[in-house]
Amino acid sequence: MPSAKTLVARVHSVESWSGGVVRRPLLWCSLAFAAGAAAGVEWVVAADRAAAVALSLAGLSVFAAGRARVAGLLLAGAVAAAGLAVGGHAAGGPDLAFLSRQLGRKVTAEGHALTDGARFVLRVTALGGAPAGGVRLLVRGRVRVDVGDRVRASGRLLPLPAPRNPGEPDPARFLYRHRVGAVLAADRVQVVASGESHRLLRVAAQLRDALADVYHRALREPYGAVLAGVVLGVPVQDRPIQDAFRNSGLAHLLVASGAQLTTVAAAAYVALRGRGRGTRALGALGAVLAFAFVAGWEPSMARAAVMAALCALAVLVRRESDPPTVLALAGAALVAYNPLLVRDVGFQLSFAATGGLVLLAPDLERRLQGLPRVVRQAVAAACACQVAVAPVLVWHFGQLQPLAFAANVLALPAAAVLVPLGLAAGLVGLVWQVAALPLLWAAEAGCAYLVAVARGFASLPGATWHVTGDTQSRLAVAAVAILALLVVSGRLRPGRAAVLAAVVAAAAVWARALPPRPYAEVVFLDVGQGDGVLIRTSEGHRVVVDGGPEAEPVVSALLRAGGRPDVAVLSHAHADHVVGLTHALRRFGAGVVLDPGYPHPTPAYAEFLRTLEERRIPYRSARRGLRVELGRASMEVLWPPGQFVEGPSPANENSVVVSFRFGDVRFLLPGDVEEAAEGALVAWRTDLAAHVLKVPHQGSRTSSTEPFLDAVRPRVAVLSVGASNPYGHPHRDVLARYARRGVVVYRTDRDGAVSVRTDGRELWVRTTRQRWCCAASWTAWRTR
Repeated sequence: MPSAKTLVARVHSVESWSGGVVRRPLLWCSLAFAAGAAAGVEWVVAADRAAAVALSLAGLSVFAAGRARVAGLLLAGAVAAAGLAVGGHAAGGPDLAFLSRQLGRKVTAEGHALTDGARFVLRVTALGGAPAGGVRLLVRGRVRVDVGDRVRASGRLLPLPAPRNPGEPDPARFLYRHRVGAVLAADRVQVVASGESHRLLRVAAQLRDALADVYHRALREPYGAVLAGVVLGVPVQDRPIQDAFRNSGLAHLLVASGAQLTTVAAAAYVALRGRGRGTRALGALGAVLAFAFVAGWEPSMARAAVMAALCALAVLVRRESDPPTVLALAGAALVAYNPLLVRDVGFQLSFAATGGLVLLAPDLERRLQGLPRVVRQAVAAACACQVAVAPVLVWHFGQLQPLAFAANVLALPAAAVLVPLGLAAGLVGLVWQVAALPLLWAAEAGCAYLVAVARGFASLPGATWHVTGDTQSRLAVAAVAILALLVVSGRLRPGRAAVLAAVVAAAAVWARALPPRPYAEVVFLDVGQGDGVLIRTSEGHRVVVDGGPEAEPVVSALLRAGGRPDVAVLSHAHADHVVGLTHALRRFGAGVVLDPGYPHPTPAYAEFLRTLEERRIPYRSARRGLRVELGRASMEVLWPPGQFVEGPSPANENSVVVSFRFGDVRFLLPGDVEEAAEGALVAWRTDLAAHVLKVPHQGSRTSSTEPFLDAVRPRVAVLSVGASNPYGHPHRDVLARYARRGVVVYRTDRDGAVSVRTDGRELWVRTTRQRWCCAASWTAWRTR
């Protein structure tokens, strides 16, 4: 039983929270609404039930009007329930239900383009001959369209892209801002009428393209592209420049953000010096709205525009504006307009950074009194923003830039000058480019400075910390704990509710970070048409088997797992196994590489051997009987024998077959062996029994023979195969063989990456994409 002192403390805590609702109702109700909407989107709450709860709580708050604290709590609950209703309707409303019935079908969509390019967002008016007002699709076609064009597109309707492998960022994270519900892979796109609607957006897009063209024609590259990115948020196509800005923590300078709007507002406010307060506020607001339309109504731009409108309203009605309340109100307004924004990474980063500026920067600035004011403000702003966005970056991207503090201190003043300078130069250049040249040359010097800062910091050791999957949640917990300490210390004053929220968030993250231990994990990566397997043992050993046909999946998986593998195995020299592994070895190296050594005269295998030589990676020929001890785990090579065998496809027939054992659980990874090799393994009475089998050769008809499957007797099989591949994999006869034996088959083309964890006695299987109930759940399998 809690003591009387504890009970009194709890009562005072609730009273303090409810008193905060009374004293700052807009702040707390806005936060409650946004939190409710986020929960509704995440859990797809029934909108009608949530609305009924909201109405009930609102009615009770009216009856409790005489007791301000109780009424405040009831009102906050009513607003949160209203947010639940709005979020639930957006995540599972009739529009999405209508689209879900059309997924996988060939359809014809007609509507108006909301963005330009060959990949564009279409606001659909008719889909498959049926009215579909309000539905939005991402059309992937080959014909460029402009904003406002009436377009008719035909193709296959696909669901929104989902992460392929564990820990990957959500590939649809930038589509939520447009309320896109599905993807149309169009094989035919026709512009029915040009510029039929959205004329204001069309003019804004044309002006943006014209300004970017002035920069590209007048400045050397990459400075023209950098200026277009800094001023207008136009994506920079130069990959090395992208990497430099991202790895130095300056990527936010190259996208449309609230920082540009803040600079424009400040410039307009200064330009109207001498006018009345209301006139200056309205002028700044007009400049902000105009610039937001030209640069694109991105979430951060929308946030800054709404905040500017609220501040202008406060000036006009002669009221002081409270920055936390203004920020919370802006978030609630945007979430009410589009609840799916809570999933948008740009939206989260924008509000996190602004929250850092509002809540942390003033206190930091006061602690730097010994520095000049400009330096003090720059340091406080950079530190506050980086601390605030760190949990978001870790959660979504698994990385941090610890040097971003210093890089932003050096870069932000230059960027603040470049925005009005570049905008003025572009507008003058539209009229007479010669007159704009002095301004453009000055802007080029500023861009050169930014590029130098980005490249300099990106090249420093430790510029980017890649956070592994096991420590990712721990760092998120640490960030939440730091924020909670700031609340407790009194430097942040959002109330004690923030402490409770931090505790809940920490508990949720820890729940994800604590799987059954000790365990080994085998991840069958989704690499498309090919193989890539990552093994992690309970002692932290890492083994990678093959790498697929591209670099990204296996390299990213190793980054999240901790980097350099202890053992790398190449099953055979075909490109769909060796290309990604070569990239991984070039980046991380390896303790030892196992390879059958079968000669294969292809550029991909030659590059693999050259990488081993250049990186001086130890090499051993993989032959039957070779055994590698990995603490509690072990790995044994079962094939090929001392002499290579011949067959219709000798490279496949001499694939390395590996048996991985952890406790009583065995995994069999047979590469691309075919009928001859499978028959030899069975004939030689090799112990092939395994609980988990990687299906040989992507389910080819020439593999997974009946005797081989009888010898393995798997409970679970994982089929690594590319969607809609040209080889017809997997063959229906092969699937039938597994089905007759009651083997549960997971497929990377449908399930994404398949993770199998074991404590040596039982198995837990999880897929990256949704299967059965939910993607985050582990399905338990008992071993024999």
